[in-house]
Amino acid sequence: MSDELIQHMRERVAKCRWLASMINHPEGKQTLLEMADEGEADIKKLEAEMAAKPITITVGFPPEA
Repeated sequence: MSDELIQHMRERVAKCRWLASMINHPEGKQTLLEMADEGEADIKKLEAEMAAKPITITVGFPPEA
């Protein structure tokens, strides 16, 4: 998962919150706020997975078996 994708997700979350602030329809507003909350939760999960994933660095040729 790239930082670029997570940034795009953050932008969509912000857009949902902005739209929610602009509409007067209570159910539509609530749906947009729930979508934003779910998006933020997904971002946190992805960031945790990325942080926990080990990084493998191979220097030179792989060892012979």
